[in-house]
Amino acid sequence: MQAQETPVTERATPGFSFNGNFQVGIPLDAFRENLDRTGFGGGLTFLINLAQSPIAVGLDLGIMGYDRETAAYRVNVGGFTKDYELTTSNSIFLTHAVLRVQPRQNSLVLPYLDGMVGFKNLFTSTSLTDLDFNETVDSDTDESDWAFSYGVALGVQIHFNRTRKLSLDLRCANLPGNNASYLVRAPDPLGGTDYDDPIEAFEQKNSPTTLLVPQVGLTYKFWKLRH
Repeated sequence: MQAQETPVTERATPGFSFNGNFQVGIPLDAFRENLDRTGFGGGLTFLINLAQSPIAVGLDLGIMGYDRETAAYRVNVGGFTKDYELTTSNSIFLTHAVLRVQPRQNSLVLPYLDGMVGFKNLFTSTSLTDLDFNETVDSDTDESDWAFSYGVALGVQIHFNRTRKLSLDLRCANLPGNNASYLVRAPDPLGGTDYDDPIEAFEQKNSPTTLLVPQVGLTYKFWKLRH
């Protein structure tokens, strides 16, 4: 009697992949002259592979904060003393379409190249927190401006095992951008450091918005299987 053969399953390219990461934003050139601080935050990337090609397309999102100021208040409400804190935060939101080229190799280490185009949103928001209950009771956006953004990123994925599903993902993106208005810390804020309103600590600037964005994260790939 002849032994029955077991069908062999061959791995194809991943159908899609999901990445979560920690990232920093380093202003460059004219942007650095106005904003001499590094932003810290996180991001997400979702990619879909095109058939069996080395090309994937998707969306890259990120947000990072680069400065904040607070002011404390004590208010008498109906005979009771309540403590509040007003916080003004400066942040950058990034959204880019991504086209990735990555070789199809059965290797534990795979480099890749990303082309990116999208927008940066530089915004300042202020929130009021009830310290007695540690609860935000009000929040508003003070300033917001969008800038067209584009660039390239180089990265490498280091897979943890031969299944190549989960990998350490290291990437660095260089993202020039159009001019935008944004708030930075003023050199001589009114009233020194005792602010009636924390937004007094900042002044408005305008410049191109070139960012260098190094990041470290984890990527999970969902593989398509074929027989």
